[in-house]
Amino acid sequence: MDILSLLLLLLGGGIAGFLAGFFGVGGGIILIPILLYYFDSIHISSLVSTHLAFGTSLLIIVFASLSSALQYSRNGHVVWRAVLAIGLASVVGGLLGANIAGGLEGKVLRQIFAALVLLSALRLFAETRKPKVEVMPPLRIAPLAGTGVLVGMVSSLTGVGGGVLSIPVMHSILKFPLKKALGTSSATIVITALAAGAGYVFTGWGNSLLPGTGTLGYVDWLHALPLIAGSIPMAAVGADVANKTKVTLLKRIFALFLLLIAFRMLLF
Repeated sequence: MDILSLLLLLLGGGIAGFLAGFFGVGGGIILIPILLYYFDSIHISSLVSTHLAFGTSLLIIVFASLSSALQYSRNGHVVWRAVLAIGLASVVGGLLGANIAGGLEGKVLRQIFAALVLLSALRLFAETRKPKVEVMPPLRIAPLAGTGVLVGMVSSLTGVGGGVLSIPVMHSILKFPLKKALGTSSATIVITALAAGAGYVFTGWGNSLLPGTGTLGYVDWLHALPLIAGSIPMAAVGADVANKTKVTLLKRIFALFLLLIAFRMLLF
């Protein structure tokens, strides 16, 4: 790895980390295009590069989300009981998602995911017109577990942490205050990404098309290191900036972020 590549990976990790902290997502939406471009530049086979990008993204997401979750926790925005329920259920969802993915074309998966994200964004835009005092609702295991299963499936199918789905569900359907949804999502993603990432290690183990060094299955830990180093400090910064941002403005920014994700998934 040359110095220029190292600096670009550090920069990419920093951008992904800030977004992970600010939006309470894992940062995979940014990481995956970076990794795909980088793996193509070092001539990794296209037959394994996407799987490698997804698996490596999930490893980086663990660290970025842990950093942002700790900052959200310091600010009192992590509901730990919800983290446990959603996180454990997401492991089950991840296994289901891996099985479903095998029977669907990639284009179909992207369209389904984009439709869910688009609906979530439109709902958030509608809610920003009526600002209200947000109160933490009673925690019920069944809805939390259902959210976890969906999040796990999304994470496994797309290589992202699942926050782009869990945050709108927690905020719009389960009625979490937005900042608590962001913080709880960050902590939940640590569990979700660990489980999904482990699946990529096992499914890619022994693949002869992968580089001989620096990989564990479909996880490239060697090139993940500079991305992790860039993401950890910036994730904490992003979470702190989100804590200081007005809720109505935060909703609008997050809704725009979701729209960008939806259009990117539909077009590419």
